[in-house]
Amino acid sequence: MLEQYRSFIRNKFFLGALLIVGFVYVTVFCFLENPLLEENTASLIGLKYPALFFLWLTLTGAAFFFNSRAMYLSYGCRSIVGRAAIWAALCALPVIFFVHGEILESGEIFYPGVSKPVHWAATIIFMLGDALSIGILFIYACKKVKRFRWLCVGIGGIVAGMLAVFFIFGKSGLFETAPIWLAYVMLFLVNCTGLFALPKETA
Repeated sequence: MLEQYRSFIRNKFFLGALLIVGFVYVTVFCFLENPLLEENTASLIGLKYPALFFLWLTLTGAAFFFNSRAMYLSYGCRSIVGRAAIWAALCALPVIFFVHGEILESGEIFYPGVSKPVHWAATIIFMLGDALSIGILFIYACKKVKRFRWLCVGIGGIVAGMLAVFFIFGKSGLFETAPIWLAYVMLFLVNCTGLFALPKETA
């Protein structure tokens, strides 16, 4: 049973389908409102379209969880921290959805009680959990596949570019979505293209 599960979640068609559908949906969702405005982050758009935001969380959570798990299985990475980060990111999603603010008639957003810090904490856990799990895997895989080094360098360049955009335009929905797009692309390259496949003697 366990082997069947592992074989299923490493299926390239399954992983690729999750990533493609999720990427397209996240992109469409991002542009439901002007993504250059600070008030149009995914969570705030979700206050206007809760059902669509639930689907955003479901698709992204599934795509990241299964693709991260597949990478750890494929490259034999047994990092306790990395695997815990995968599960922490997944568990944060229900909190992000159910603990949130409310849009008042005046248009202002009201956060009852401690909902704002709880929501933000869950969001940070989700983002950092996925980033940490992917980062640990890439560093581990560098020992087996040298191309991962170039991928890490590329990520550093993209992050630097994103910081430049942040300082020029400030916080916005686009700035929030950019690292999610990046994660989708990286996971697709690693799991679905064969560009980072293990050498035959270690596969």
